[in-house]
Amino acid sequence: MPYFRLRFRAPASDTYLLPLPQDLPGQKVGDLFLSRRAEAMYEDRGNLLARFPLEAEEAVEVRFHLDTYPLNPAPPWRKVLLGEPPEAWPGILVHRGHKVEGALGFLLSGKPHTWFLVDGTPLDPFLYQAFLEHPGQLLPLGVAPDPLTYLGGHEGKRLLLLKTPWPGEETLPWDTLHPLAKDPLPLLRGLAFGALGLSALGYPTGPWPYLPYLGLLAWRQGPALKALFLRSPRHAIESLLFHAFALTVTANPRPEIGLGYLALFLWNRLRPSASAPQESPEEA
Repeated sequence: MPYFRLRFRAPASDTYLLPLPQDLPGQKVGDLFLSRRAEAMYEDRGNLLARFPLEAEEAVEVRFHLDTYPLNPAPPWRKVLLGEPPEAWPGILVHRGHKVEGALGFLLSGKPHTWFLVDGTPLDPFLYQAFLEHPGQLLPLGVAPDPLTYLGGHEGKRLLLLKTPWPGEETLPWDTLHPLAKDPLPLLRGLAFGALGLSALGYPTGPWPYLPYLGLLAWRQGPALKALFLRSPRHAIESLLFHAFALTVTANPRPEIGLGYLALFLWNRLRPSASAPQESPEEA
């Protein structure tokens, strides 16, 4: 189980309620450690909360093991949403008698993220729409699922911290989510792009500084890239063209590959979004 850290720094002297990670559908939490003793800990509406009296600029950290897994249910209300705009989905489901809550947490990339819970089942119109418009943006998470996953599930690369009534204005007090283990990817990326810069200045480095970075990317993103190719070949080829051109820059530049990448990059972002996918007869 990977080890993660959340950190909060008090902007002013006050008492703060901080949501803590806990076992929920899609996530398993272990070895929870607080950097300072909480004044009180309790559950409220399914949330685990800790109360801390803090002075200005005092910080609290929580460290924990986290194991996440995808949720892929196919709730009956999913079919109702396919023909409707994503921004209207929560209201439609409330009108049909479902309990809708806000869900606040983080994608495992470290970015804060907000979605919904419908009778406890995840609904993420934001990533659904984003995946339709540009599927490749999920490759850094190592996933490229069917957009329908987000109509009653998620990709298993997120941490839920706080469930709130909907509509609501709550925000998470925690800063970004940080893995505690050192990730070699930023270092390898720096070496790779440093080699590209030197090669572009007329000092060819050869492909060797770039290959470790490319190898780690292939190991982490390979299955997701294959899934992306089967669903949207033009977005998968865009990624492949970039790395092909980068390799040529370090040894024997091929401008035609770079122009091909640039053309496909622009085409993928200027072309209108794909239409919403329809459920198969087996799902309906």
